[in-house]
Parts: sequence; C-alpha cells; structure tokens
Amino acid sequence: MDNLPVTITAVDSDPGGLLALRYEWLRCTTRDEEFESRLRDWWAAERHHRWALVAETSDGEPVGMANALVYTRMPSPGQPTARWLYSANVYVSPVFRRRGIVTALMARLIGDAREEGMERVVLAPSEMSKPMYRSLGFREADDLMRLDLGVPQRL
Repeated sequence: MDNLPVTITAVDSDPGGLLALRYEWLRCTTRDEEFESRLRDWWAAERHHRWALVAETSDGEPVGMANALVYTRMPSPGQPTARWLYSANVYVSPVFRRRGIVTALMARLIGDAREEGMERVVLAPSEMSKPMYRSLGFREADDLMRLDLGVPQRL
C-alpha cells in the first residue's frame, strides 16, 4: 500500500487523540467516563517524563499513536547522566496499517531522542512488528530479565 500522508503531533495537555485510539485499540464501543478520567489523570501525571505522539490524517482523524517513557539513570561520578526512551503503546488503526504510519511515528521518536542526546530507544515488540523495527535499526537484546508479580490480568 502507498504511504498515507499524516501529520505527527506531540501530545501536550489534551490527550484526546490518545483517548480515541485507546478506545479503538481495546475495541471498546461504549463510552466509559471513569476510563476517560483515569486516562486523563494518567496523562497529567505522566506527561512530564513521557512523550506521546499522535498521527492524524489531513482531516484531523487520529489514526496512530506512540508514547515513550523518558528513563534517566542515576548519576555517576565523572559521567554524564544517561537518558533513554522506552517506547510503548505503538498503535495504528487497522484500516490504516502498512501505510508507513508506524515508521513515521518511530522516526519522529528516534529523531527527537537523538536531538535530546539520549543513548538508546528500547521497546518490547510483537512478533509481527519485529521486521519493521529491524528496518529502523533496532536489534534483539538479551540483557533484560523480568519478574511477573501476579498482578491481575488485563484485556
């Protein structure tokens, strides 16, 4: 498919595009005011150490999103403080997939991270998305471990 011209916009105080895409991603067709309040509160608390981007069509329809947590390492003597991004929640509306939107979102995140002097961008890709991330220069990493703490399962 041809690439779709989209505008990539950084989310400021209004997470409306994130909210619309989150509803879509979770296939939720009924408005949930409690969810909307929690998402808005989450963004208000997170936006100072997280970046979020929304891709919109020329008519302003949100069709893709990505966000990334800015991780800052504890300082060490004689070393500059290192920072990197942990990218997550990358999503594109199904009818707009395979049209370059994820590539545009990630290129913007990567470019912004480079401009900020960050050391790396990390993510936990799905199997389906790995080839696309490889095409952007990502590689497999085996230097992480995880411990699941038995929190309730999500959708």
